[in-house]
Order: sequence, then structure tokens, then C-alpha cells
Amino acid sequence: MYLVKNSPRALFGALIPLAIVEAVLLVYALAGGQVTDPVGVPAPDQILMLYAGRMAMNAALLFVGHIILRQWTVSSRLAYGLMGGVMAAVSYGIAIRNHIQLAAPGDGSVMTVGLLPTIAGMIGGFLYGQFAGLSPVARAAVEASAVDAPGKPPLTFNGPVRVRTSFAGIVIAALMPTVLATLLPYTLVPLLMNGFGDKSTAHIFAAVIPAQTFMVMMVISVVPSSIFMLCIHHVARAMSRRNAWEYAAIGSASAFGCTLLLAFAVPLLAVLVVPAAFCGAIMGAIYRRFAGLEPMPLPEAVIATDPNALVGADHPSRHQHGVILSN
Repeated sequence: MYLVKNSPRALFGALIPLAIVEAVLLVYALAGGQVTDPVGVPAPDQILMLYAGRMAMNAALLFVGHIILRQWTVSSRLAYGLMGGVMAAVSYGIAIRNHIQLAAPGDGSVMTVGLLPTIAGMIGGFLYGQFAGLSPVARAAVEASAVDAPGKPPLTFNGPVRVRTSFAGIVIAALMPTVLATLLPYTLVPLLMNGFGDKSTAHIFAAVIPAQTFMVMMVISVVPSSIFMLCIHHVARAMSRRNAWEYAAIGSASAFGCTLLLAFAVPLLAVLVVPAAFCGAIMGAIYRRFAGLEPMPLPEAVIATDPNALVGADHPSRHQHGVILSN
């Protein structure tokens, strides 16, 4: 029996999705405050402390959830993903209850806004279970050492394997177009800031553009990107490919081909052929990194009514027929 390790490095990596979502929500709150009450926009130090407090609460709850799962001897990545979503939802509820935020969500949008940190928490919990690694339970390790002979190597498997179909891996890979598209608006920040007379307003709205891009791209691209990633995975599996660079090559070629076909219908998409190939390569490599391997399933049992029919495919009787001469 194995348990997930205590890992500060894995905890830091698990907080990245939550940090992105919390930053997006904070920017939206700042933009809304600039419109409704420009004089009441908080100082940068106050914004930083509020953001740091939310992230500290997320980190504490995620680590508490990890400790609980260790006490229950649960180590599956699915359980860690669900735990991350629950803890992120609890953190969001505490922030709403105690007003640890710049502005409360509008009427009728509390649960809808809460879906974003919940999904980010699920991804964060999965990342923690992925990066932290496993360690054997002390009792199980002692029993195993008592049974195994001295110097006996650990349990290994040399049979045929294939890449797993991982829902969490598909979701993480499907977010790559959103992340890459969000980086583009940062090139517009200097132009945007020069167009505002009030530099404080310029800073706020320059931050809103990437946040808005992130939200829009996430809504319109996650489902198509997930379907695309699932197709890449099954193509690679059909070709018996398991390496990350092979997944990256298949993803790049598939994205290049799909975008090129769409460019014949919409010529403006021709400029996206090279970026799409780059994005497809990243998606394929990331999926392979998080999916892992699994043993090939056993073939289905054969129901035979005649033992004489159980003849191999290479047996001569499968390729030739006996001849009976009739008078």
C-alpha cells in the first residue's frame, strides 16, 4: 500500500491553476470597482495582501485535504482531484462569508463564479497527486521485507503497455490554447497604457484584457480542444506510440493539418497554421506527461463448441483445404 508524499514542490505546482483563477477574478473585481466607484479603488498593497491571503488559505486547505487522504490511506489521483475541488470550494465559501475579496459577486452569480476556483482546485489536487510521488506505508513495507528474500528486486512488469486514457490529462492539455492565447494580449499593454490619460486606469484595463481573453478562450476552446486531444491520444495508441516526443509530433501534425483544411474555407486562418502546430505539439507532450501507462487488456475469451476448430492462424489447415476424390 502506498501513500502520497508530503511535497512543498508539488504543493507549489498545485497552486498554479488556483493562482491564475484568483488573479482573473481579482482583475474583474478591480475593473468593476473602477467603473462603479473609481475613487474607492484600493491601494496596490491592499490588493497584494488580499491576493496573498486568498492563496495562503487555498494552500492551507489543500494541504489539510492531503493530510486527510493520507489518514484514510487514499492515494488515487481521482481522489486528489476531487479533494482539490472540495477544498477550493470551501476556500471560496469562506472568502464570501467573511468578505475576503474586493467585491461580492453579483446577485445570482455566486455559484457560477465559484465554479472557476472549484475546477482550478480539482486540477490543482490532481497535480499534487501527480508531482508529489508515492511512498510505501510503514507497516506494508515491513511486511513486504519480511516476506521477500534479501536482495530480491522490487515488483516489475515487462508485459505490453499502452498510454492511459486520462480525463484529467485531457483537461490540462485542453487548457493550453487558452494559456497561449492569453499571453498574446500582453503585447498590447504598452499601447493601451499610452492611450489613457489616467495611468491608474490604464493599469487596471491593461490587466483586464488578458483576463478577458483567458475567460473567453476557456469557454470557447476547452470542449473542442478536449475532443482534439482525445483524437490525438487514440491515433497515437492505434500507432502504438508511447513517447512524449511522438505524442508531440502527432499533435503538431494533426493541428497543422486541421488548421490547413479550415484555411481553405476561411483564408484568414492561414496565419494560425504554424501557431496551431506549436500548440498541438505542446498539448500532445503535456498529455503524455500526465497520462501515464497501463498494461494492455487481456483478449476476450473464445467460446468454442468444437475443439478441432481451435487451430492457430498460421496452421496449414487455415490456408489450404483437403480434397476428397469422388468416383
